[in-house]
Amino acid sequence: MRTTVLVVAIALLAGGPGCALTAPGDRMVETRVFLGRARPDGTVVDDAAWQAFLAEVVTPRFPDGLTVLDGIGQWRDPGSSTIVREPSKVLVLVHPPGASADAAVDAIGAEWKRRFQQRSVLRVDVPVRATF
Repeated sequence: MRTTVLVVAIALLAGGPGCALTAPGDRMVETRVFLGRARPDGTVVDDAAWQAFLAEVVTPRFPDGLTVLDGIGQWRDPGSSTIVREPSKVLVLVHPPGASADAAVDAIGAEWKRRFQQRSVLRVDVPVRATF
C-alpha cells in the first residue's frame, strides 16, 4: 500500500495521469532562463543594458507578466576546467505550452547570446498547474 501511495503522489506532483481531477488550475509550463552577465572582455552586463534587453526583447514576447530574479551562477569552463562564477539574471516565465511560447523563449536566449557575446543560455521547462 505504501508503494502505491508513493507512486500516485509522484505522478500527481509530476503532472501525470489523474492530475486534472486533483490539481486546480490550467496546465502551463514554467520556464526558467538563466542569463549570465559576465562578458568575454571581463566586463559585466550593467543594469542599463539589462533594462534595455528586458524592455526590447523579453517584455514584447511575454507582455502578460514575468518574474526576474538576481543570482550568482557557477559553471566549469570546458577549456580550462576552471570554476567560473558570475552574476546572472533568471527569468521565470509561466505560459501555455506550445510552439509559439517555445519560439519566444528561444528568441530571448539567442538575442542574449548575440548581444552580450555569451556561449550559452540555460533553459529549464517544467509542466505546472497555474491559476491567475
